[in-house]
Formats: sequence, C-alpha cells, structure tokens
Amino acid sequence: MTDSLKSCEPSKWLRPSDVMKLHKLKQRKKALQARIKGNTQDCSSANSNPSNSFENVFSAKKRTNPFLKSSDSKKFKNDQNISLEESTDQTLFKLLNPKAADSSSNTFTSFSNLLNKLDSNSKEEPVEIVKAQGESWLPIDWSLKDKVRLISTKPFSWSQKLKVSEEASGITAFTRCLDNDTDNNLDSSPNAKFHQCCLYWMQPNLPWLTLFPRTSSKIQNSCPINASIKESLQQAWRDSLRSLFQLIRTRQCPYFYVCANTFTVLFRAAGISGFTDVHVLVTPTTRGLRHLIKQEEIEYSMPLKNRSSDQGYETWDSVTSEQSEKIEEQIEDKDDSDENWMKSMGIDDRDIKQINYSQERMIHKAECEIDNSEQSLVMIEGGEVHGFYNFLLNCKSATALTGSLAGIPPTLLAPVAFHGATINSLKVRESKVYTDDTNFYSLELSGPILPSMPHNLFCLTTPDCSLTATFNNLRTTECFSKVKNTERRSVIENTGSVVFGKENLSDCGLLPKVLKHFCAANSDYVTNVECLKYTSENKTFTWT
Repeated sequence: MTDSLKSCEPSKWLRPSDVMKLHKLKQRKKALQARIKGNTQDCSSANSNPSNSFENVFSAKKRTNPFLKSSDSKKFKNDQNISLEESTDQTLFKLLNPKAADSSSNTFTSFSNLLNKLDSNSKEEPVEIVKAQGESWLPIDWSLKDKVRLISTKPFSWSQKLKVSEEASGITAFTRCLDNDTDNNLDSSPNAKFHQCCLYWMQPNLPWLTLFPRTSSKIQNSCPINASIKESLQQAWRDSLRSLFQLIRTRQCPYFYVCANTFTVLFRAAGISGFTDVHVLVTPTTRGLRHLIKQEEIEYSMPLKNRSSDQGYETWDSVTSEQSEKIEEQIEDKDDSDENWMKSMGIDDRDIKQINYSQERMIHKAECEIDNSEQSLVMIEGGEVHGFYNFLLNCKSATALTGSLAGIPPTLLAPVAFHGATINSLKVRESKVYTDDTNFYSLELSGPILPSMPHNLFCLTTPDCSLTATFNNLRTTECFSKVKNTERRSVIENTGSVVFGKENLSDCGLLPKVLKHFCAANSDYVTNVECLKYTSENKTFTWT
C-alpha cells in the first residue's frame, strides 16, 4: 500500500527547462508592469501642462520611446543634452523660433536670414543706369557686305520711289563725285541724295549671273561659254584692272576690291588709313597661293599670323626672299652632312628617305594649319604691289575652270568710274513691320555695300529720325579691319603728314567730310560693325 501511495503523490522536483520558462515569464510581467506605470506618469504630466507637448515639438525635442528598456533610457536622456547647433533640424528650428534665430549668430545660414538679407538689399538706394555714350563719328569697316537693313519708328525722308529728276541728279552727282549741298543745278531732294548713295561701279556685268557674292551654290541659270567668249572676258577684265591700278597709283581712286572665287583682294591708295604707300591685303590664302607669290619674288607679311603656329620650323611664310635663299643653301648643306652622318652610322638609304619625307610632311603641315583662316591674311606694301599686280593679271587660279562660274573673271568693285566698268544700283525694298504694338519702317538694301556707302548715307541725307542699321558681313573679309591692331610699321603718326595725304587724295572721289575720316591714322576709327544705331537727338552713333 505504501509503495503505491508514494507513486501517486506529485513530484516536488521540476525540470531545468520548466524552471527557465517560469523565470522568463516573471521577467516579462515585471517589465510590462514597469512600462504601464511609466506611460501613466507621462500622460498625467502632459495633461497637467499641455504646453509642454507643443514646446517639445517646436524645440525639436524627441519624445520618449515607451518601448525602451531601462538601460536605454539613460542613454536617451544623455542624447537630449546635445546642442541644437549640432542637430540636423537647426534650420527648421530657427524658422519655427524667430526669437532664437535673432539671438543666434549672424553667420547662421537659414531661410529667414536669406529673406532678411533680401529685404535689406531692396531698401538700398537704386543703382543709376548709365547710358552708353555715343560718338559723333562713324567707324570704318573694310569688310564687304551684301545686305543692310535700316529700321526706324518714323517714316524715312527718302524711299525707293524716284522721280525722273531725282534719279538723273543722283546718277550725275555720283559719276561726277559732286556734293549736292554745293551750288549746282542738280536736284538736292533727299531721294536724289539717297539714290546717289546706292550706286557703285562693277566689272564684269553679266545680268544673268550673280557675281557678288561669288558663291556658286547661289548662282542659277548659268550657261556654258565657249573659248572665244572666255578670252574676250579675260581681255576686258585685264583692261579694267589696269585702269584701276593706275587710278590707285595716281590717287584718283581711294580703294577697290577684286573678288575671286577663293580669295578677295583689297587695294588701298597711299594716305588711306594713314599708310604712306600703296598697299594690298589678300584673304583668305592657302599655302599654294603663298608659294606662287613667293616664286614671283614678291615679299609679303602676315600681320595676323600667330607666330607660335610655326612650331619652331622655318616655313616659307615666316621668311623673306633673301632669307629663303640662305635657308635653302643651309638646308642643302645640312642635308648632305646629315645623310653622310646617317650612312656612317649604318642607316639604310630607304630609312634616310623616310626620315626626310617625314620631316617635310611636318613642315608642310605647319604651313597649312592657317589656310583659309584670318591668320592667312597677306599684306603687300610699297614697290612689291606692282609685282603683285602683274601676278594677278596672269594668275590662272583667280578664274574658276569648272562650275557655274567657269571662265568668268573675278569681280571688280570700286566707288569711282574706271575703264569698262558698269554703273549699278543697290536693290531697295521698303516695308512696314508691326511688332509689340508699334509700327516700324524698314528699308533693305541688297548688293555690294562698300565701306564708304554708310558714310555717304549719313553725310548726305542726315536722317531726321533715329534708326538702326544691321549689316550682313562677308565673314572672309572681316579680317581687313583687324590689320590696324598688329601692323603699325608704315602708319603715319604725324598729323601734318595726314593732312598732306588728305590733300593728295582730294580728287579721289570721296566727299570731303568722308575723306577726312578715311585718311585719319587713329586705329580706333577702324573696326568691324554688325549693328549701328543713330540717335537723331544728339546726332551720335553707337555700334557693336
């Protein structure tokens, strides 16, 4: 009996796993009770002082996490002691607390500080706008132009509709180089003077071909010509070029242009822009053209060339004819000595030829880098101009052999009459433009715009309204106006010499007021002009 009863009594011993379960359960109960007591205390304190909750939000304080353990609560309290300057919410804190933002340092970067700075800047005194001061003179631009547009808010005093007397007086005054302001029997109306400004001399003149600008892609309805016609055109062109060159030498013509398919030549008389001798500018050029000029023993300079482009090599463009002969002799002697030395070193003849060929290619590349650019401009002065004139008469590359302009000689443009020249007029188109609730009057002139044309326009007509002139320049000829800044060897600096040059050019065809400006040696008078504004109130010019 006793043994059976003992077996029925419950055992007082527990397993280790059961003991651990009971221990963990007690710990969870204690932790839960502690969290419940903490939440009730926080809620009571918050209800007693409701402003604390808002202060905690605006002061960027973090609320206590109710699920943190007791060991982590101490760490959280320490984190609350971190300064606001070190927290990442300082900008938002400054916006929500303007008083604290004012007490902070001025160097503190925030949106409020930026706004305050903008407000303070706006209260400063307004900045005075200084208008650009105009000049009483018009600059000289030696680049050719194919179009100019005049725009004004008032109607022009001249238009494209001409009377018979106005057209006749304009042509007479232009051909005789007369000023309509002087006492004569010509019509002195604004239209007659305007027509005088729109005339120019040209050779050859083929009505079915557009010979300026000489762009083959714009030429239409071209017809092939036979050999006899080509020879007749060339002979007439030579006679015209000879006549112009004689006028330049005798100072009866201030300047003229030779417009070929691949390059443009500007001849200027002695005294123009303060140069003492007749001089020629050619642009753009290539190595082949410069080599042909060098073969004719014509010395030239390249005033716009960057000397660093030679890369240390003695090129044909950087030496004169006397220097080139010495260099040739030195090169021949050096080549012989170099070849003998390389042969003594056991180098094969093929390798020597390859080395010489590579060196020639490097020199050739250095000479061709500036082709068809502004740096390729060539300047010829003094007695060398006559040699270039002979070269141009017989230059076969000046006339195209193929294309729509095959066999057509270069175009000659001048402000005065010469042998075989034809008088032409710019195409005038008048229109009215309405923009920004304002009517603008527009006048467009198409054709070769010579450098003296804008000066004659403002000198003869003197518009009674402010206007803006926009020019379409030929990019290849813009470098004609840049020679002044780099080449000063032959520029006249003496005022008395300038007056002497002006007197010698008194019969060159330019008006006295215009001639005085063209003979000035001041380099500031010469510049490229794309947009010109004339103010009638004070009669001044501004340009860009």
